[in-house]
Parts: sequence; structure tokens; C-alpha cells
Amino acid sequence: MRIRHRINPQTFVITLNQIAKYLNIDPWRILNWEKWHNVLWVHIQGRGGYFVSYRNLEQWIAACRTLIRFCPNREALNLLWSLIQQEAQRYTKQVWDRLQAIYQQRYTQLSKRSMVI
Repeated sequence: MRIRHRINPQTFVITLNQIAKYLNIDPWRILNWEKWHNVLWVHIQGRGGYFVSYRNLEQWIAACRTLIRFCPNREALNLLWSLIQQEAQRYTKQVWDRLQAIYQQRYTQLSKRSMVI
């Protein structure tokens, strides 16, 4: 199983302004954009077609954060984390660092909880 089987990017609400901010361009330069199965396709004036990985959008990070925070124990968390790690090369360093911090925070919470019991 892969993490993309637990997260459905087609449910993400993505706006033109979000795409422009991510690409660091003016929104008027985006001529068209489409949600494809694995990537977001953006047609940029003067640049042509451009692919954006869902994994680098804030919605993906939020979905991962939700999955991590709802792991009931360390075993479930480690299983989920192994799925995320399988795709580590698909993330930017900034996104990967954020995901690691979210994982570490949840792991610490679950470790403290197991020590109390």
C-alpha cells in the first residue's frame, strides 16, 4: 500500500491564487490548470505546461498531518511513517522537514502516553 491510497488529491480545494503563490508567479500568468490523477497540470503564459506534485501542496501536508495525528499507537504511526518514507524523494526538503517534525511530535506524544499506562 502507498500513502496515495490513503489520500485523495481529487478532494483538495485548490485555488488559482494558491497555485500562483506556490509557483511564485502572478495569478494572471496562469492560463489554465487541471487536477490530474497524480499531479496538478498548470499552463503558464510564457512558460507552457508545468506539473506540480500534490505532495508539495499545503493540502497534502495537512492530509498527512491528519493521518499522523489520528494514529492510535506507535505501531500504527510507524506503519504510516514507513508509507510516507517510501515516497521521500517526491518531497521537497522543506516539505520533508515539516513531515518529519509532525511525525516526531506524534511519536513523542504516543511514547509519553504509553509510559503513563
